[in-house]
Amino acid sequence: MNIRLILTDIEGCITKNKGYPLDLLSLQWIRENLKKLPPISLNTGRSKPYIEAILQALGDFQDSIGENGCTIYLVEKDDIVLHPIINDDILKEKEELKKFLKEKIKNLGHIEPGKEVCVSLFPEEGILVKDLAEYTQELIKEEFPEFQLVYSSVAVDITPKGIDKGSGMDILLEMKNLSYDEVLGIGDSLGDFPFLSKLKYKATPANGHPKIKEIATYVAKEEDIKGLIEIFKHFFF
Repeated sequence: MNIRLILTDIEGCITKNKGYPLDLLSLQWIRENLKKLPPISLNTGRSKPYIEAILQALGDFQDSIGENGCTIYLVEKDDIVLHPIINDDILKEKEELKKFLKEKIKNLGHIEPGKEVCVSLFPEEGILVKDLAEYTQELIKEEFPEFQLVYSSVAVDITPKGIDKGSGMDILLEMKNLSYDEVLGIGDSLGDFPFLSKLKYKATPANGHPKIKEIATYVAKEEDIKGLIEIFKHFFF
């Protein structure tokens, strides 16, 4: 194996879920063993400030993919670049989409603030993510046909068509001059499928979706960050 980069999701891999505390002991183990690991980049639906915070917790500051492929966070410049297909028309339509959904999903979910392009919806208490996703898909398929929807265990993410974690990864790997065979991908949800399916080496914690487990090179016995550490030990120790 010649793995030169680890590319991992956050929720379900580094953190348990939105609203849960960080596992500080596990993060300490990662920091103490960084020299034995390739660089760690993130591939997440989250925005730049959260990516920066997780990189600080890991102690490894690498360019990363945000907003489900819509942005690349450039660490040295402390800035983001947008996916090349995003233009002013898409950004205007995104704002219309947010206004539309704000009215239509009242009492079912709310829009996460602070994102440049991706529109992320979080369900209200008692509402399942899957149900919110199915309802939202019906709302947008005719009104906003240029947008697509995926969902994880915690959120519904809506991006312009043609943008996902796989296309975001392609941009990052081109920047780093890396091939698919030089990356270990780690993810747990269906939103991770577009990038994991392109890679030779891919792994998932025990909480991974069945379809992710089907394509994984390695499935950990442990969940979340403990599963992440198990994956690191399997490939690098």
